[in-house]
Amino acid sequence: MSKGAGKAPQVDESDKWRIEDDLRTLTRAEEIKKDPKRMAAVRRLANEKLAELQKLSKR
Repeated sequence: MSKGAGKAPQVDESDKWRIEDDLRTLTRAEEIKKDPKRMAAVRRLANEKLAELQKLSKR
C-alpha cells in the first residue's frame, strides 16, 4: 500500500482555519493562472517590483 493511501491524518481544530485558508489561496491562484489578463497584470507588477529591488541592490 502506498504511503499516501488511506485516511487523511487528523487535523487539529486550531489548524483547521489555516488549512481552509490555504485551500482558498491555492484555488484563487489556479483561477488567476488560467486568466491571461490577470496573469499579464501580475507579470507586469512583478517586473516593476523586481526593478525596484534591483535599484536598491545597486546602492
